[in-house]
Amino acid sequence: MLTEDQRKRYSRQIISPLIGEKGQEIISSLRVLQIGAGGLGSPCSLYLIASGIKELTIIDDDIVSISNLQRQILYNETHVGKVKVEMAKQVLSNLNSEVQINAYKDFIDENSIKKYLKNQDFIIDCSDNMKTKFLVNKVAVENKIKAVIAGIKDFYGQIITVNPQKSACYQCIFPEPESEPSKTEGPLPVIGVTPGILGTLEALEVIKTALNLPNLENNLLMVNLIDMSFSKIEVLKNENCICSGK
Repeated sequence: MLTEDQRKRYSRQIISPLIGEKGQEIISSLRVLQIGAGGLGSPCSLYLIASGIKELTIIDDDIVSISNLQRQILYNETHVGKVKVEMAKQVLSNLNSEVQINAYKDFIDENSIKKYLKNQDFIIDCSDNMKTKFLVNKVAVENKIKAVIAGIKDFYGQIITVNPQKSACYQCIFPEPESEPSKTEGPLPVIGVTPGILGTLEALEVIKTALNLPNLENNLLMVNLIDMSFSKIEVLKNENCICSGK
């Protein structure tokens, strides 16, 4: 049951006929694991915390650099050189002190991610590399945890929601690469607004999925910010994919 302070704080959500007080109670019970606290992770975490979820656990192994500030809106110039997750927790706690925020400076791999999975309702991939996206997808499917996965480059982005045992998954669309691209290829180009939009959509997908509203299960949303087109592509479950038990 919501407190009186929560009813006031989330009043503009509660008056939505698609949410209501029962919907806000659902939002306020959510536990979310977010992988990455950068360009995608910044807006995603801000909107999740603002919406009033119960708990957000953020994993990132990086420190804030001056080049981050063009797109990673959680941070400012005073944060340069400091641990990202520590600064993220500080900023997010100031936004909403009611939400439990767990922040860990850790490198995510197949072994380390296991200790963060208990009691999570969602895993959100806000990473900047394909290896982590496939890992998040695999872990979500194996542990039956809903996932939202997004990727960006330049003025373009893509996002999908994975509901294990029910929907297609990330690997139904993209074959897992045999190896990571060489680091000599350099960083991807990106306009700061692109991860802002895709990260916001990730937060939206968590909320809509939790409320059983229409979402991006079995659909890949392709975002083109040059011509402002949003294309939804239906995705079929691959019978030979890991999400089909193969």
